[in-house]
Amino acid sequence: MEFRILGPVQAWGTCGQARLAGPKQLALLSALLLQANRVVPVEQLFEAVWGDNPPGTASGALHTYVFRLRQALTAVEPSAGDRLTYVSGYRLRVEPHELDLMEFRDRAERGRLAAAEGKLYDAAEELTAGLALWRGTALTGVSGQYFQAHTARLAEERLAALEERVGVDLAVGRHAELIPELRDLVATHRLREALHGHLMLALYRAGRPAEALQAFEDIRQALVDELGIDPGPALTLLRQRIVRGDPELSDPHAGERPVPRTDLPGDIADFTGREAELRRLLGALPAGQEGGAVVIEAIDGMAGVGKTTLAVHAAHQLADRYPDAQLFIDLHGHTTEHEATDPAAALDSLLRTLGVPGDQIPQELDARAALWRAELAERDAVIVLDNAADSAQVRPLLPGTARCLALVTSRRRLGDLDTARTLSLDVLPTADAVDLFTRVVGADRTSRHEGQREQVRAVVELCGHLPLAIRIAAARLRTRPAWTVAHLADRLAQGHRGLDELSTGDRSVAAAFGLSYRHLPDRHRRMFRLLGLVPGNDVDTHAAAALCGLGAAEAAELLEDLVDVHLLQQPAPGRYRFHDLIRRHAMDTARDTESEAARREAVTRLLDYYLHTASLAAAHIFPGTLRAGLDVTHVPASTPSLTNQTEAVAWCEAEHANLNTAIGHAAESGRHTHAWQIPYVLWYFYFIRGHTRDWIATHQLALAAAQHLADDRARADLLKQLGSAYWQLGRYDRALDHYREALALYRSNDDVWGESAILGNLGIVYGRLGRYPESLDNYQQALALSRRSGDRWLESNALNHIGNTYDQVGRFADALDHYRQALSLKREIDDRRGEANVLTCMGIAEERLGGLASAFEHHEQSLALMREVGDRRGEGYALSNLGNVHRRLGRLDEALGLHDQGLAIMRDIGDRGYESAVLTDLGHTLRAAGQVDRALACHRQALALTLDIGDRFQEARAHDGIALALRAADPEDARLHWRQALAIYTELGVPEADAVAEHLADPPD
Repeated sequence: MEFRILGPVQAWGTCGQARLAGPKQLALLSALLLQANRVVPVEQLFEAVWGDNPPGTASGALHTYVFRLRQALTAVEPSAGDRLTYVSGYRLRVEPHELDLMEFRDRAERGRLAAAEGKLYDAAEELTAGLALWRGTALTGVSGQYFQAHTARLAEERLAALEERVGVDLAVGRHAELIPELRDLVATHRLREALHGHLMLALYRAGRPAEALQAFEDIRQALVDELGIDPGPALTLLRQRIVRGDPELSDPHAGERPVPRTDLPGDIADFTGREAELRRLLGALPAGQEGGAVVIEAIDGMAGVGKTTLAVHAAHQLADRYPDAQLFIDLHGHTTEHEATDPAAALDSLLRTLGVPGDQIPQELDARAALWRAELAERDAVIVLDNAADSAQVRPLLPGTARCLALVTSRRRLGDLDTARTLSLDVLPTADAVDLFTRVVGADRTSRHEGQREQVRAVVELCGHLPLAIRIAAARLRTRPAWTVAHLADRLAQGHRGLDELSTGDRSVAAAFGLSYRHLPDRHRRMFRLLGLVPGNDVDTHAAAALCGLGAAEAAELLEDLVDVHLLQQPAPGRYRFHDLIRRHAMDTARDTESEAARREAVTRLLDYYLHTASLAAAHIFPGTLRAGLDVTHVPASTPSLTNQTEAVAWCEAEHANLNTAIGHAAESGRHTHAWQIPYVLWYFYFIRGHTRDWIATHQLALAAAQHLADDRARADLLKQLGSAYWQLGRYDRALDHYREALALYRSNDDVWGESAILGNLGIVYGRLGRYPESLDNYQQALALSRRSGDRWLESNALNHIGNTYDQVGRFADALDHYRQALSLKREIDDRRGEANVLTCMGIAEERLGGLASAFEHHEQSLALMREVGDRRGEGYALSNLGNVHRRLGRLDEALGLHDQGLAIMRDIGDRGYESAVLTDLGHTLRAAGQVDRALACHRQALALTLDIGDRFQEARAHDGIALALRAADPEDARLHWRQALAIYTELGVPEADAVAEHLADPPD
């Protein structure tokens, strides 16, 4: 994780920036970060979030904000869930260097210690690096008195560090380049005497004593005007020393430098973005350090990402810091018309640049390298070693002292270059990419209206945010007055032709990629081009191995090598993906190089891998229910470790998007067996994780494939699975249609297992519709068939469902009896998810009977099991049911937090039936907490949902909840809703009718 408060408050994880909704959540995070790793009392958090007037419900609301903050952090960093804990207050755990404030303070302290020990260049490096962490005013985005004091204190810390850094820079002789910065600083901090003193000394050392004395007059007049006082003794003494020309004030480094040499290419006028990277490069170790190692910044990245542009721009910015020489050499590591420059030849050129006569340059490489280091020993120099092939080419060219800075650029990651600090460039963020395009084309062609700005964003997306591609696209538009931005976007969007569009003059994106490809060994080339055939967004090592017909170890080696040369990206350990434009180039290369048969065979190997591994995962997620034999031609040589349900669910989640895309590709390319079998083995994963929309989309493709193959067994199973997806969405009519069609197919094929399973599913839908007699009849038929077939899993399900129906109609003793039988079977067959479901049902029944302690225990057990097996729907429902018990026990804050968590899950997975139930639960708890208006809103939302999906029981619950919320404010309207609830409850024959009838029997207030 990365937390930032020295500027806008932000939190970043491996999945991007956390979405912090609203100022109160931002204030909570800020207060926790200001005291990172320490327990912050709840009262202090109240003050941070609400100021001096926290509401009466602050405790419950804070609980909700903490939960949502934990969710936001976990969304971008899955392992972040346990960072935020409660121990008599809340504590946010932050690792070293994760929080910019901690890093700033650490750097500043190290800088002060180094200065005290006389290590001035170390001090300058640390202070500069610490100050580079500031992105503006600290705690931007939060307000209130609580944070105002912290903001002022942090601003003072920053200014103190800045004064110390300027003092160190003056001590090492950087007075000339400090003057513009100091003039800006004293203009901002008019009464800061230390800064004025630094400006006076810098001006004096630059040979401008009159201006130094005028600077003293400026601060003296400001102090008199605003405070009525004179400058302090230190500033007054400095003025006196300047007046008398004190020799001790002179630059201690004057006269040391040789004649400077500059041969950098010209800087780029429209250089855009790269602010963080520039801060790092500009904060490199200052020139003039005695001893220590040479500073090496190795800049790597894919072709066209702007490595040379950044290095040259940074070198120009650093010219004042390294005044003796600014050198540049192209090593031609990746150049079409030129072999990579031999290090001896490069040294010959560099030595001649420094004025060494040719007859004094040795022939041997080691001797030349020694002479090069000797020539640089007394120089403050920055050397750009551009386009390096590898570390071996670079090593002889490196300076030998810390007075020099070497900026090395390469398409290869130079991790084996000793002491180098690597900087891997990524593509530009959207805002910078749009800015670059606009600056090249001209604002008059890109900013006329909002629609045109959207088209510019579309162009940079099609360019993959790659600087070279953006510059080429912008140049084409600039030189074609008849074109519009929309026309350019259309041309770029035309499939593989888009790469052809990214070419102008002697610059071409495809040529840049092709050059990187041609430098690869043969087996790396094959891996690269076959990866272009992958239908999904990324692959892991095992998938890549299957695609190429390799072992996992060899595939891993090739993948990592492709990462090192920036032809592949590695968004997470063990996962690999292309930049969009490189993917297109890989696809083109595969099409031009591999035969159609070879391409089809590679993709088939990949689809076989997905099918085989998904079936292994399904065996853990839902053991014993995959009845169809799977057609895997190429059994993969390696698969991930899937030894339990947790690992299986994690693999499916990681590959979720790829599996969906693979199914679509299989259907589109006529691989009908893959198109139905992959969704078939994944259905229960979709179910427990709440991926209902994907479930439906993939199973519609699967059903079409099974129909094409005329496979009735497959059609029946897929219809059953698809029907379950529709009832999860509350589409009960569609669910019944699919179940009935599946039932007919099962019966026509004398499939007793399928018939029993589908009867149980029909019972579920009839129960949701309030048709309890039909529901019970279907369950009892399913029970008889399951016992006839000897399937203990189906038998346990039927027993649990019968218990549900008895519980619904008020036969609680019968319900608990069936639940106990079901629970015994679930534990016997080790169905953990089924066990959790039965425990939930038992908890609900026991709560209705008043056994709150037993209900609480069963719901907690269910919640733990649902989380263990990764069932998000079950987790959400268990949370809300646990909240109901907390409400009955009077623990309203805890109940509200649990309902909020359950509701968030139901909305995320799209289960509208359970969402309406949780909304009603939340409404009852809000009303108990005195938040009647919010309760009423929840009940009305629940009613709207139930009317849409046709859940009669939940519809009646919503009416009852509305009536209870309106009872005091509008008794007549309340009675109207109770009448509607009573009519439905009576129609359903459920015991809830009695309580509603009692409300209606009471005279209105």
